[in-house]
Amino acid sequence: MSRTRKLRTAKPRFITMALTLLTCWAGAAYATGHDIVAAHASAHDIAAISLADDVSTQAVPPFKHPGLLVTQTRLNSIRAAVQSTSNSAIKTGYNRLLQDNRGSHTYAHSALATVQVVRAAGGPQETRWKNDSMAAYLNALRWTVSGDTRNRDKAIQILDAWSSTFTGFTLASGTDAPQAWLEAAWGLPVWASAAEIIRHHNGGEAGWTPAQQDRFNGYLNKLYAQANQASSRTNNWGVSGALAMMAAGVYQDDASRYNAGLARMKQMIPLIVYSSGEVQELQARDCHHPQYSLAGIAQAAEIATIQGDTSVWTLTIGNEPQPRFARGLEYMAKSILYGEGVRDCRSNGLYSGYSDIAVNGYRNRGVAIPNFQNATKRGRPDASAAEFLGYSTATHGRDDY
Repeated sequence: MSRTRKLRTAKPRFITMALTLLTCWAGAAYATGHDIVAAHASAHDIAAISLADDVSTQAVPPFKHPGLLVTQTRLNSIRAAVQSTSNSAIKTGYNRLLQDNRGSHTYAHSALATVQVVRAAGGPQETRWKNDSMAAYLNALRWTVSGDTRNRDKAIQILDAWSSTFTGFTLASGTDAPQAWLEAAWGLPVWASAAEIIRHHNGGEAGWTPAQQDRFNGYLNKLYAQANQASSRTNNWGVSGALAMMAAGVYQDDASRYNAGLARMKQMIPLIVYSSGEVQELQARDCHHPQYSLAGIAQAAEIATIQGDTSVWTLTIGNEPQPRFARGLEYMAKSILYGEGVRDCRSNGLYSGYSDIAVNGYRNRGVAIPNFQNATKRGRPDASAAEFLGYSTATHGRDDY
């Protein structure tokens, strides 16, 4: 039987605050540069932040499980597509996933007591931590498709090893404390997604014991204590922090954490995607940092939809005819396809892990995003993503466009 008891969680540290206080929350040293809300945000955008506090959109337990990006129905559909003799986007995406050796039951994991984070670069301990998280997820997913219990066992071994060993993050020389916030915000949804499958697939078929779940829950709380602080930032960090809060909330059946993350995510949308559709950080930085924000929003939108709330997909500002997030996707796609807008991204392409999720989400809602669909189809199948769950073609690919 699936165990849906509410796991013990630490007291949430995130409190929804007025926009004017947000940068102060992260400390004066981090209230400069691209972390300040850009002047592109209009009065309508700022006013829209209040939409996030609408209690009518707050989740009420019990949460649906599995409920992080993939439901039981979706897992069953992936398995059917892979086992079918017919070709499909999902099957193509899954075949690419199979090429990732982290998904093998022979993958050599190695848990660490501490993980040293390095600012603006990935150190060897961060790389090991991220690789092991993806290995847990990929093995869990492969088990649901193939039924090979060796993949199940490998996923459990990785989850158990890290939850029994990890004590916290350390900082490399020259690295400030907030870097640990970001690393935790990136990692938490991946770890939680792996555990969500192991804990809930087919009603708890994996046999992950309450004691094992409790140890993992303690591990997740350690990550949450760092990750939720990233949500105070007003760039891609804030999106990742909000996604981590939502993921923890679903896995831990904690409505307070989930609702705080969902509220923050909805606050972030008009700050990340301007009324023109331009995505924050595209002009000032590069072609991939703005897509960190788009990936986080898309994954959060899918999680919220599974839990019965489509407001991340559908959030509009004022009289805009198109959801603000959809507008951002179209702007990014035109930059990738045609070099239009504030930066030419034709040589970069789409970041992995969100394109097929976004196309699926908006096609289900009848919202046209033709340029983003074209970019998605051109870039299929997507692969692994360094900071987020990848392989969205394998889980959400469609064949009807």
